[in-house]
Amino acid sequence: MKKAGLTILVLTISHALFAQKGYPDYGTIDKSDLQMTQCDLDKDAYAYKLLDYGDVRYVNGKNLFKIQTERRVRIKILKERGRENANIKIKYYSLDNFEDISNISAVTYNLDNAGNIITTKLDKASIYRKPVSKKFSEVAFSMPDVKPGSVIEYRYKDSKESFSDLDDWFFQDVIPTRVSIYRILVPSIFRFFNQLYAYQKVDVANKDIQESMALSSGIINYNSIERTYTLKNAAALKDEPFMGAAKDYLQRVVFQLSEIVYPDGQQDEIMSTWKKITDELLDDEDFGDQIKKNIPHTGVLDDSLKLLQGDYKKMLAIYRYVQQNMNWNGEEGIYTSGGIKSAWDKKSGSNAEINLLLLNLLKTEDIKAYPLLVSTKDNGTVNTVYPLVDQFNNVMVVAEANGKRFILNAADKYNPATLIPYDVLNNEGFVVDKQNGGWIILSDEAAKYKNTVVLSGEISDDGLMHGNATVYSYSYSKNPRVQKWKEDKPGFNDYFSKSFTGLKVEDLTVGNEDIDTLPLKQHLNFTLAVNNSGEYDYFPVNLFQGLEKNPFIAEERYTDIDFGYKQSFVLVGHFTIPDDYSFEELPKNVKMIMPDTSIILTRMMQSDSSSIDLRITVDFLKPVYPAADYPLVKEFYTKLFATLNEQVVIKKKKALP
Repeated sequence: MKKAGLTILVLTISHALFAQKGYPDYGTIDKSDLQMTQCDLDKDAYAYKLLDYGDVRYVNGKNLFKIQTERRVRIKILKERGRENANIKIKYYSLDNFEDISNISAVTYNLDNAGNIITTKLDKASIYRKPVSKKFSEVAFSMPDVKPGSVIEYRYKDSKESFSDLDDWFFQDVIPTRVSIYRILVPSIFRFFNQLYAYQKVDVANKDIQESMALSSGIINYNSIERTYTLKNAAALKDEPFMGAAKDYLQRVVFQLSEIVYPDGQQDEIMSTWKKITDELLDDEDFGDQIKKNIPHTGVLDDSLKLLQGDYKKMLAIYRYVQQNMNWNGEEGIYTSGGIKSAWDKKSGSNAEINLLLLNLLKTEDIKAYPLLVSTKDNGTVNTVYPLVDQFNNVMVVAEANGKRFILNAADKYNPATLIPYDVLNNEGFVVDKQNGGWIILSDEAAKYKNTVVLSGEISDDGLMHGNATVYSYSYSKNPRVQKWKEDKPGFNDYFSKSFTGLKVEDLTVGNEDIDTLPLKQHLNFTLAVNNSGEYDYFPVNLFQGLEKNPFIAEERYTDIDFGYKQSFVLVGHFTIPDDYSFEELPKNVKMIMPDTSIILTRMMQSDSSSIDLRITVDFLKPVYPAADYPLVKEFYTKLFATLNEQVVIKKKKALP
């Protein structure tokens, strides 16, 4: 970037905002919005965004230009749950005064019993500003006098000492939006790549505006480009079962500065490269410099390493040691805030501090290991084409041993070294290294979510099923269960009892929780009430697999189905009934296959006069289904769960005369 050329320019852009037409001015409200009791777009909506407005200007800054954005948001609170929208948090990059939030004002509108509009302004003393990390701060405030029926409105100014960091604009939210407007006025010397992601119509209005600029040689005239994006009546993006990051599906427009074209015709390519990003990160004091720190080892770690041969065993030992001895403080990001030495001393740190510490320790044992930039599932899919470091929210470690590659996140105490962390599975990660850097796909065809259930049940004359079961949970099924067992033992019963009314769990024992190579073994005794209808009793046989309830019942779906992994379920069962009962109806042997063969159900059952033996297997061979396939998936799931939940019907034998 040609900074010297920029510093001789003087911008004379008017700071006046666009005239706000087509919606009420700030501080005024239509009574009809206060009288509204439900949203026309979504009758179940708990809140309704009436206006989302952004207005971007280029104004004078430290390096001549800075980006100034006026933000204004108006929200109708429809239900009690909607009050959560009245707690406002605005995060910004505060390091070196790069970004600032100012000119905050807010107001709540209500109707009194007589139908008069009551306006309550936010007290400036209720606005709080605090650092959340070394580089970021947060402005927070809660709107006053909010209740169902209220309308809240707030506005503020966001100023960035940058001419390249145009924020992405999201037209859509998790609540419905009446109108979303984004206006930008950018001097034509800045050339932005922009891409619109929307399935609804977005009105885009372009206008050339004549501006003036002073150079050392005099005043010249040039154009700025005014662009206004408007989207109306955007439905809420609802949380759907097994969906990825919400922002991957939100309708939006994204920007990336590609070049600067100076008045004399000279051009500067601005878009970075992955090589530049690598060099900058490895030279950064909060990233690359941390890998080179001299971290004092502990005697316990050194003693254990002396007894081990080979990179693989040493890698496992170091990984487990950091996992067990470091505690994640909940902070995410790719840069350290206090440094890995401080985190090592406190035994606590951010994900970046824990994983860069892990990397440091691996390198002291000459194990090939590199920083890995990743975006977790809740942060969204990465864009590998445009070199944007801001899209990453986590740094992990990629290590090589025994001819294999391992993705390590020591901030997660429950994920083994042999398993790619679930929250980055099937995304791509960027290896930060000058010789061996580049993109890698974070996938493992062999890894599965797998449960195997072995159970027996006996129906007694008192109308109960008495039984015992052993559940073996492997791989991606094991990890969340181990965490639940160690952190919330009372809640662990939910895995077995949540789907069945009246099921009681007794004598639960859990094993292998600390042995990575073995499945989690869960053994329990249970009782379950048998259902009755007239002279018939009936009971389920599909127990404890985790496939008791169909998650896909909505008529429509707008997001992909992302399981993240293949899945395998096996149930082997034996059931007996009292001697004075007989089987009235048994579920039939069946094999169901999805048209694309990606889901296969097999049920085999045999019986004698007093018992049945069965084996049920369900295999899901695809980790992801696009939203367009939802009607097919929904139809198959309806049949699948109807089959799985068929019950055994028994009837009491008639007494002999």
